[in-house]
Amino acid sequence: MKFLGVVLALTGLQVVRTAAQTVLREHIWSTVIYSRYGDRTPYILPTSNTLTPLGATQMYSAGTRFRERYLVSAPGNGNTVIQGISPFQLDNDQVSVVSLNDQFIVASAQAFMQGLYPPLMASSNATFINGQSQLANGSNILSPLDGYQYPQISAVSPLDLNSIWLMGANNCPMYSASRSDYFNSAFYDNLLETNQDFYRSLQPALLNGIFANSSVNYLNAYLIFDYLNYGSVHNSSFLDDLSFEDLTRAKILADNWVLATYGNTSVSGLTEGDRIRAIAGRTLANKIVSALYGNINTAGTLHKMTLLFGGFEPMVSFAALASLASEQNPQFLGIPEYGSSMVFELFSLTENDTDIYPATADLNVRFFFQNSTDDTSNLVAYPLFGNGPSGISMTLSEFVADMQKIMISSVGDWCQTCASVSIFCPAFQADAGDGRSGPTRPRSRGGLRPVVAGVIGAVVTLAVVGLLITAAAVFGGARLYRQRSKKRSELNGFKGGEKLASDQDLTIPKSGASASIAVAGEGPTRGHERVGSWELGDQKKAEEAQQPGLNSSATVMRRPSFEDDLHVSPFADPVKPNDRV
Repeated sequence: MKFLGVVLALTGLQVVRTAAQTVLREHIWSTVIYSRYGDRTPYILPTSNTLTPLGATQMYSAGTRFRERYLVSAPGNGNTVIQGISPFQLDNDQVSVVSLNDQFIVASAQAFMQGLYPPLMASSNATFINGQSQLANGSNILSPLDGYQYPQISAVSPLDLNSIWLMGANNCPMYSASRSDYFNSAFYDNLLETNQDFYRSLQPALLNGIFANSSVNYLNAYLIFDYLNYGSVHNSSFLDDLSFEDLTRAKILADNWVLATYGNTSVSGLTEGDRIRAIAGRTLANKIVSALYGNINTAGTLHKMTLLFGGFEPMVSFAALASLASEQNPQFLGIPEYGSSMVFELFSLTENDTDIYPATADLNVRFFFQNSTDDTSNLVAYPLFGNGPSGISMTLSEFVADMQKIMISSVGDWCQTCASVSIFCPAFQADAGDGRSGPTRPRSRGGLRPVVAGVIGAVVTLAVVGLLITAAAVFGGARLYRQRSKKRSELNGFKGGEKLASDQDLTIPKSGASASIAVAGEGPTRGHERVGSWELGDQKKAEEAQQPGLNSSATVMRRPSFEDDLHVSPFADPVKPNDRV
C-alpha cells in the first residue's frame, strides 16, 4: 500500500510536469491593414492634390515597419511573421492592395509597398528570385532599379461599387443631409459664434487670398487646419505668423468638426438606428470581415495581407462604432495623423509548431492602432466593442458577431441606407432586402424585373417599326433620300457636290509623291488631340504608302449611290429587248 502511494505520487508529479512543459505557440495567418495616406498638398489650393516627398517617406516608413513585423520579424517582435508568406519576392496572390483612385492615395499605396517589399537587391542581395528571372542561356536578370517589385494595386473610382468599402460617405445623399442638419443645429451655431474672433485673427497674415472672407469660420474648420498644418511643415515663414497655440486650437476645432460629422453614432437617417453619419465606418467593417474570410475560405493560401488605403473618415467612424473613442483613448477623438494605420490580426494558439490551418473555432482576432509613422509611435493593441483590457483578443465568432451589428451587409444595403443614385445602385434595388433593417419593395411573383421588361419592350417596338418600313419599301415603293443641294462635280474635292463643310480637301501635287490637307482654318490643338504618330515616323515609307491611292493621273471613281435608282419602280414592266436590223 505504501508502495502504491509512492507510485501515485510520482505519477501525479509527472502529470504536473508535463502540463507545466506545455507551451502554446502563436501563429498569425492573416492581417488587414487600413492606412491613411501620407502628407499631401492642401485641399483648398486650386491645383490637384498630390503626395509630397514627406508623405512618400512616411508611407515608406510605415511599409518598412510592417515588413519587420509580418515578413522578416525584427528583434523584439517575437514570432509575428505571417505563416507561409513570401518574405522577399512579392506574391500578388498573397497580398491584396486596394486604394481610392486619388493621386495622393494611390501614390501612398505605392510608397508603402516599396517599404514592404523593397527591391530584391536591397532586401535579399538578389538571392531569392523565382524561376522567371533565369534565362535560357543560364544567366539571371533583375527588373530595373535593382529588382524593383511591381505590386498589383486596385484603384477604385467613385463609379466603382467597391469604392463604398473605403469611403462609404461619398455619394451618400442621406449622409449629406444629416451633415447639413448638424450645420443647422444650435450646437454648431454656438461653435460658429464663439470661435469667429479666433478665425478672423488668422485671416490677415495667413489666410488672405486663400479663403474668401465669408468662409473664414468654423464651417471650414477642417479645411483651414489642413492649410495651416501644411504651411507649418513646408513654409518656414509661416511660423513667423502662426503660433503653436493657434495651430493647436485650430487642430482641436477641426477634431470637433470631424467627430461631429463622421463620428456621431446617435443620429439616424432613413431608418432608426442606421447611424448614418458613421456610414464610412460601417462599410469599412464589412471589408475587414470579408478580407479575413478570404484567408479562412482558402485555408490561408490567399489574402495573407489585405492592405487598404484611404482617408481618415472611415477610421474616425469605425473608432466611434467600435467604442474606441473615449476619454481613456484620446487618440481616437481626433483626426488620425498622416500614415496612421488600423490593424486586424487573425491568429491561433496551438500546442505545437505546425503549418496546418486551424479550425475556425480556434481562430482569434485582435486590433492594433498606430497613430503616425514617427519613431516615437508604436503599434498598440486596444480592446474593441467596450471590452476590458483582458478582452484584447476575441474569438473569431465573437468578433464577427460584433462586427455584424455595425456593418453594412451589402452594396444594396448601402444604396438603400444612403438613398443613393450611384450608377451601380439600380442593379441592386430588387435585392436590397437581404439582411436589411428597412422595408424593401416586394417583387411580383413570377413577374419580370422592370429593367428586363423595358428591354424586351424596346426590342419588340424596334422590330415592329422595322417590319413596317420594310413593307412600305417593298409594296409602296417608298425610299428615303437626301435632296441634293449642288450638282455633282468631279473637280470640287474628292466628294464633289456631296462634300460637307467639315470635310477637308486633299491637294495632290503633280508628282503624285505626297498629299497635303487643305484646312479651312487653323485652330489651337485640343487636349488629347493626335498631332503625330510613331507609326508614321518614317516619312519616306508614309509617302510610298500613299502614292498608289493619290496618283493625279488616276480617275476618281465615285461609289454608286443608292439614290441612282430613285425612278426605278419594282412594279413596272421589265425591260423588253429591242431587236432591230
